[in-house]
Amino acid sequence: MKHLALVVLALGVLTLSCPADTIALDKPEDFEAWVTEFGDWEVTDGALVQSNSGLPRTITWLATKGYSDIDVSVQFMIHPVGDGVRSPGLVYRAEDAQTYYYVHIDQKNKQIVWVRSAPANEWTVARRHRPFDIPSDEWHTLRIVATGPEHKVYLNDELIITEQDDVIKSGVIGLRTGQGRIGFRNLSVTGTEVPPATPFKVYRPLFKTVCSDAGAGAYEAFPDVCLTKSGELLCVFYAGYGHVSVPRESLPKGARISMCRSTDFGKTWSEAETVVDTDIDDRDASITQLSNGELMVTYMSYDPTRRPGTHQVFLVRSSDNGKTWSEPQRVPTNLNGNEAISEPVREMPDGRLLLPAYGELSPKWAKRYVVDLLESTDMGKTWTTLSRVQSTAYELCEPSLVRLPDGKLLMLIRPHMVWCESTDEGKTWTEVLPVGVQGDAPYLLLTSKNVLLCGFRHRVTSSTKVMCSHDFGKTWEAPVLVDRVLGAYPSLVELPDGRILFVYYTEGAGSDIRSVYLSADQSGVKVLEAEE
Repeated sequence: MKHLALVVLALGVLTLSCPADTIALDKPEDFEAWVTEFGDWEVTDGALVQSNSGLPRTITWLATKGYSDIDVSVQFMIHPVGDGVRSPGLVYRAEDAQTYYYVHIDQKNKQIVWVRSAPANEWTVARRHRPFDIPSDEWHTLRIVATGPEHKVYLNDELIITEQDDVIKSGVIGLRTGQGRIGFRNLSVTGTEVPPATPFKVYRPLFKTVCSDAGAGAYEAFPDVCLTKSGELLCVFYAGYGHVSVPRESLPKGARISMCRSTDFGKTWSEAETVVDTDIDDRDASITQLSNGELMVTYMSYDPTRRPGTHQVFLVRSSDNGKTWSEPQRVPTNLNGNEAISEPVREMPDGRLLLPAYGELSPKWAKRYVVDLLESTDMGKTWTTLSRVQSTAYELCEPSLVRLPDGKLLMLIRPHMVWCESTDEGKTWTEVLPVGVQGDAPYLLLTSKNVLLCGFRHRVTSSTKVMCSHDFGKTWEAPVLVDRVLGAYPSLVELPDGRILFVYYTEGAGSDIRSVYLSADQSGVKVLEAEE
């Protein structure tokens, strides 16, 4: 486990109207002064290349000087790798790693976008200019001239964009990529140097890789983790070749459910083993160990040829710690279309099993998804629908359920997020209300210190975050950044020493399953260093 770190670099001494700096970026020593967040940056073939095409966003910063008025240009080449947006970008006037201007070149969607980024939203202001064809395997020149509030963007000497914005006065420069193998060379910058009030800080999410390739196509997603009574961590996840992996020649049975093990509380993980592999796409697995010692994995299948209802809910179980698994058992619901789950079975103190599912009614109820709470009183052998949560105002999907110390059940639901609660063991639910934070796939965990945690994907900032509540969900503290990746679909489990293991995934080609450690107490939640 690496460490969460803040890398601090002091900026240059105040100088006005400095001469042009030319940085060739064709030798390894040219890159020594740069600071990267993450990604595979290296000088190769006479250029600085970021080769991880699966990353939706990564920036390397030249944090040795800051500028107000600036004239900066760089040559870039887009390599035809991956099926993403293949986006080179140039960042300028960066006050910090979240507050800056940049130009985003999107080859896939044939557009050039001028952007102002802020901590709450990387695309706070975005001006799209399209259509533009940016050929691969050719060198192009991107130039930005910013004088006071005026911003001019040139591509291959053609003026493309002129914008007026004076929110960010000065800052450092950087090179940005998204979902592509991008090369840079011949960076030139001149302008008025302005040191910031505080040193420039780069957030480096330092994580452990649970699995980067389970052997089904190097796309791993939607993890869930549990701690068994023997002290072993079991992490199940989706393994395929893409976000949807239906059967094809290279993967005849489509995506499968895989699992990795850790016997040292997440420091190391085993090679992946297969839990479920039916003839269609198997996805969104979750794992629970029941009070009788059995392991139960719930998941949903996706079959685009099945109409109506492409999704169905299943479970498998194991009585030998996951060495062998039962045949898939269909979990019936009262939903009539696209029956889906993203949450593990929750065992109540009286032995009942609760499983929140979501999907459509037929005909579609107000054209919105609803949540059905499924119940089993015989350890999952049979299931009935206990209650339904529905709303005329919100689409309800990806619910997470937790039981509070007073016996109430709390549910958080995508997409906005919204919440509701039950005071009668899940038979009825209060009105659905907004939490005040937008997020996908929330995951709730109540710690032994009675700190309520919620991990989620924060689509607005293309990141993975966690937030905590000290009053059992009545109010929430500001979300804490875990990683600057969009995947998320997190899972959390408390370890014997009180740390929280937070497992999530990265979206895009070359995706993987990652984990970090958290602490959570009355002072809040934070990402821990590896040895804490």
